[in-house]
Amino acid sequence: MSAAATPAPTRRRRPGRPRNQDSAVIRERILLAAVDLIARQGYAATSMAQVAEAAGVSPSGLVHHFGSKKALLGAVLEHRDAVDSDPRPPTGQTPWNMFEHLVGVARNNMDRRQIVRLYTTMVGEAVTPEHPAHAWMVGHYTDVMHKLTEGMRIDREAGHLDPAAPIEHLAREMVALMDGLQVQWLLDPGVDMAGILREHVDRLRETWGTTPD
Repeated sequence: MSAAATPAPTRRRRPGRPRNQDSAVIRERILLAAVDLIARQGYAATSMAQVAEAAGVSPSGLVHHFGSKKALLGAVLEHRDAVDSDPRPPTGQTPWNMFEHLVGVARNNMDRRQIVRLYTTMVGEAVTPEHPAHAWMVGHYTDVMHKLTEGMRIDREAGHLDPAAPIEHLAREMVALMDGLQVQWLLDPGVDMAGILREHVDRLRETWGTTPD
C-alpha cells in the first residue's frame, strides 16, 4: 500500500490584495474611490478606512499603495491635474491663446462634474497654510496667472493687445470668473460655463484687442 501523497502547501495571499487583480488596477480603484469621497465630503472628513472600504480593499492593502493619507491626497491632486486639462493645448503664438485654452477647459469640465467638485472642495479647504493641499493650490493659481499674463505680454509685443491693457487685472478677472462659474454650475447644471467664458473673452478682445500694423 502506497503512502498517501503529501498535500501541496497552500500559498497564502498577501494581505490587502484581492485575488487575481493587478496592482495597477487596485491602485486605480483606490484612487477613484478617494477622488469621489474627497470631492463629496472634503479631505478632513475622509478617513483612510473609508477609502479602503469604498475601494474594496483592506486597510493594509490601501497602505501598500498609498503609505499615508497625505500621499493619497497628493495622488488625488495629480489625477485632478491630469484630467482637468484641454486635450488640445495652445500651440504657437496665436492671439489670446491662453484665454481660448481656458474656454476649452470649461467646455470639457461640463462633462467632468466629479473633478469640478473636487477642485471647488479643495479651494474651500486649502486656503490655510496648514492644509496639506495648500502648496498645490498656491502653485495652481501661480501657474495659471503666469500663463495668462505671459500670453498677454506676448500678444502686446506682437501688436495684438492694447499697450494700456491692465494685464494682471484681466488675468485675475478671468480666473475669478472661471472659479465662480464652476460653483454656480455645481449648484445649477444649466449654467453654460463655456458659453459665458466665451462671451467674456470676446468682450475682452473687442475692448483690448488690436490689429498689428
